Amino acid sequence: MKKFLAFLATAILTVVCALGVSACNNNGGGDGKLSVYVPDGAPAISVATLANSDTFDVHVIDANIITTKVTGSSPIADIAIMPVNAAVKLLGNGNTYRMLGTVTHGNLFLLKQQGEEDISSPADLAKLEDKTVGVINLANVPGLTFKTILNDNNMLDLDKVRLVDVKALEVVPTNSDCDYFVVPEPVATTKTSSTSLSVAGSLQTLYGGENGYPQAVAVAKKSVIENNADEIDEFMHKFEVTEEWLKLDETTGAEIAEAIDKMTDGDLAHQFNANNLTKPVISNCGIHFVPSAQCKEEINLFIQKFNAVSNNAWGSAADDFFYEKN
Repeated sequence: MKKFLAFLATAILTVVCALGVSACNNNGGGDGKLSVYVPDGAPAISVATLANSDTFDVHVIDANIITTKVTGSSPIADIAIMPVNAAVKLLGNGNTYRMLGTVTHGNLFLLKQQGEEDISSPADLAKLEDKTVGVINLANVPGLTFKTILNDNNMLDLDKVRLVDVKALEVVPTNSDCDYFVVPEPVATTKTSSTSLSVAGSLQTLYGGENGYPQAVAVAKKSVIENNADEIDEFMHKFEVTEEWLKLDETTGAEIAEAIDKMTDGDLAHQFNANNLTKPVISNCGIHFVPSAQCKEEINLFIQKFNAVSNNAWGSAADDFFYEKN
């Protein structure tokens, strides 16, 4: 009798999964949850309130491997947050994943050596002529964004501004090779609070005023969107919940760091910790969710600008890539 009941239960479960019931319709999630993969840094902060979720199994991972979670014949991520340029290049045809919206809008700042001038508006970019700017991660989003800003203002000519790739450890006053540096948070605050370097300007302001630019976006499998509509709505709403929670005076850096630690895979050295997760630093991360329907044109324009300044063709996004709730 026990064997018969076990067989019957297995048969029922098989039928249920075949019919696409949401509990069986995810990859890599634990306990029937939807799997969410998020790179360390600002994206991890944006999902901090999901640390104890009954719906989502969140994995904070090294940013360098986020693309491996959404590619291949059977990608493991039901939902992921990733750089907008990588999302468009790898997933922009809309065949497997669709974009839910923009999650972060820039966390890059221009630091200056003592004696150098502020670059607080696009008109000030002319002050960079004959200067050397060290950029952390020149080949990717930081460098491409700064090149885009220079290109928009006719300053990309190599004879006008010299750009060099630097590591965080090289962003120091004693690096006489560089007059300015482009760095992300929390490096910006760490350097300005512990060295004679100071903030010369914000790339968010230099690119697009108060709104910044689309930096990290959330994507979800088409099959998950179709079969887990309520969960997708919940996930998108959670960004607003987290954003408000981060602003509360009683929400401490230690609480945020603890939440991220709970979701972290393996032994990962985080960019943010209890000491540097201050309100100004969090504000500088540009965390604010904008649904795809409201940022589609902005993203298409941003990628076009990346294509204009990069040897790596990032392609373009199909209309079907942008999720719009019916």
